[in-house]
Amino acid sequence: MDDSRTEANLSDVMRAVGILYRRAARTFEQDRTSLPVGIRAVLELIAFTTPQTVPRIAETLLLSRQLVQRNVDHGVDLGILELQDNPAHRRSKLVYVTAEGQRAIERVLQRERELLAATRERLTEDEISTCLYVLDTIREHTDWRPVTEGGRLVSDDGA
Repeated sequence: MDDSRTEANLSDVMRAVGILYRRAARTFEQDRTSLPVGIRAVLELIAFTTPQTVPRIAETLLLSRQLVQRNVDHGVDLGILELQDNPAHRRSKLVYVTAEGQRAIERVLQRERELLAATRERLTEDEISTCLYVLDTIREHTDWRPVTEGGRLVSDDGA
């Protein structure tokens, strides 16, 4: 195997992921049926797992607690997220999805499926599975934690 070619291909994969992410973020943020990317990430995580604390959400999404807290607060203001007491910790509330939040994430995912329909017709199930395998392997074998300086985040602009 040509290591330099593999390295270049992996760089191309990361570049393509970045372009795709930015295009999706722009599309969904401009779509009136959608949500800002940060709120969507929190909402999707909670909707498909279990209620979690802000620190746990931040750890899972590899974002700063402050950024997640702002998104949670915005989600609460929108009525799609709610905070409830946490029996395991007095001060750290659990973030829950409201019924409106569940409907919102379902609308977003439906819109995403509509936008991906043309792509779905051009790809086989094996090609999609291979793509997921490659992306999961990159994610699992790469340290994507934010760069810190003296224990503080230098930047938390990414998702």
